[in-house]
Amino acid sequence: MSIRLSDSLRARLLFFLLAAIVVGALAQAAIAYRSTLAQADDIFDSLLQRTALSLGTGDGLLSTGPTHNRGAATPMADDLIIQIWTPDGLRVFNSRSRRPLPDQIVLGFSDAKMEGTTYRVYSLATPFQVIQVAQDMDVRKHMARALALRTIAPIAAAAPVLMLIIWCVVSWSLRPVNRAREQVAARQPEDLSPVSVTGLPDEIRPLIVELNLLLERMRGAFAQQKQFVGDAAHELRSPLTALRLQLQALRRASDPDARQIAEQRLAAGIDRATRLVEQLLSMARHESTAEQTPAAPVDLADVLRQALSENLPQANTKSITIDMDGADEAVMQGHRDALVLLARNLLDNAIKHSPEGGRIRLHLDQAKDKVSFTIDDEGPGIPPAERERVFDRFYRAEGNTQHGSGLGLSIARAIADRHHAAIFLEDAPGGHGLRARVEFPLRG
Repeated sequence: MSIRLSDSLRARLLFFLLAAIVVGALAQAAIAYRSTLAQADDIFDSLLQRTALSLGTGDGLLSTGPTHNRGAATPMADDLIIQIWTPDGLRVFNSRSRRPLPDQIVLGFSDAKMEGTTYRVYSLATPFQVIQVAQDMDVRKHMARALALRTIAPIAAAAPVLMLIIWCVVSWSLRPVNRAREQVAARQPEDLSPVSVTGLPDEIRPLIVELNLLLERMRGAFAQQKQFVGDAAHELRSPLTALRLQLQALRRASDPDARQIAEQRLAAGIDRATRLVEQLLSMARHESTAEQTPAAPVDLADVLRQALSENLPQANTKSITIDMDGADEAVMQGHRDALVLLARNLLDNAIKHSPEGGRIRLHLDQAKDKVSFTIDDEGPGIPPAERERVFDRFYRAEGNTQHGSGLGLSIARAIADRHHAAIFLEDAPGGHGLRARVEFPLRG
């Protein structure tokens, strides 16, 4: 049968403190018992020896006369048994005739057991007699037990008071914890402000500090999510409004040519809205699974080839040639699906801004301490002042004539950050176009 302690910290502290007091009291009583018993042995052994010596220094009158009981002749009659023998083995005195000591005499100190009782015996031989003085060992043990009980009795009597004092002290010590609990319990769901650590004991303070750090991260995540939802709603409003206007134009079209133009514009608007929704879903999916799956070995060359194959139809519509060279293999720790999305978004950005019939170069490089790849296009590039802002969600550079959601580079940056990588936007070789360079550090 197992005993389960309460989950209450107060009850546990009370239990262990009282258990420590009880164990300490029992240990003290045991030590007192053993110490008293040892002292009693020394004292009573000395008493036995002095009694025998005092009888042995007499005039030998006790050595004559018949065997009889003279309990009244000694003041120790209640505790001591005295026997006197003649040198030829005749017992001439016994203070307790119904409890004779053994006939076999061992000079000095010895233990003798008679009728289930153990005696401590001291025997002394003189020229006229042999004297035996004995004492029941229970007398000594009774004295030791009495002292042990006197030692533990005050603690037992004070136990209820001790329990009350300990309960009050523990309750007082846990008041800061209760205050922290009340702070958290009284909060509204949207309240993520820090919990006060004022007055908290050192043992509890680190827990509340970590809780506050968690609340801070949650505040940041919720703020980011709120901004994302607001931006997404704003961005979706424009294409949906455009779709409605294009649908109205399609209904008003009176001739086949106008109707065809309206249909083409409506289809393009649907494509833009679809792409925006896909990008929003990709961003939400990446953020929701960012910390759920562990990293695994990934061949970045395979990742780039897959991203290239997925973007190839889009490149073919603009007659764009994509060349891939560099390392045939580059293994790193990462999340394959996320890395494919990163490379696909960068390639999509390059294709979108490259002219008809242009060329894109994809290069993979494997170094000792890092893996990197670059994507060079022949588009208009991005001014240096805009190169950091284009990673913001829904941001589109001024003068950009390409239709996009403004999420592709933001998603790429988020995935790179997750892999402790860095994305650099630079001028392409020759000064025309844009180079996107991604570097992944190789760790351990």
